[in-house]
Amino acid sequence: MPSPFVRLAATAVLAALIPVQAAQAQAAKSCITRDEMRGMVAYFLPTVLDSTIATCKPHLPGDAYLIARAPALLDRLNEGKDKAWPKAKAAFMKFGGGKAPETKVLDAMPDEVIRPFIEAAITAELGPKVKPANCADIDRLTATLEPLPATNMVDMFAEILNLVAREDKKLSSCPAA
Repeated sequence: MPSPFVRLAATAVLAALIPVQAAQAQAAKSCITRDEMRGMVAYFLPTVLDSTIATCKPHLPGDAYLIARAPALLDRLNEGKDKAWPKAKAAFMKFGGGKAPETKVLDAMPDEVIRPFIEAAITAELGPKVKPANCADIDRLTATLEPLPATNMVDMFAEILNLVAREDKKLSSCPAA
């Protein structure tokens, strides 16, 4: 486990980089490849689903899919999470401004230091977007995905994100091959 000093230093670096990376991202980043996008989805989808379950639990009946059966889906998605980390990290670094000196500092940090901070950043960014009023819709949508193997689910979300990201200035995916 990293020392408190290392964690504090990593937190300080991440906090300082957020505005700098946003400003430098347009000039310094390169597109996110299809494999990197898939890695990012495979890595972050379990975190996003877990956050969604936590947000929606008080607003759904006990037999709702998100409450009763999504935890098993979460287990299936988590199976590929560690393997997806290198591609997810590469995508995250490009998203943050790939060649910026600050990104190089982050990239040089040990994974056990940077992973929790990146997960927390994603959760903080996406968590508030899940509104309790949408939980029933999210529950129905998630239930329709259950028959898919986890890899197919990840592939589907990655392809959707690739399409959307080609038009997005912040999250630029590489052109289709």
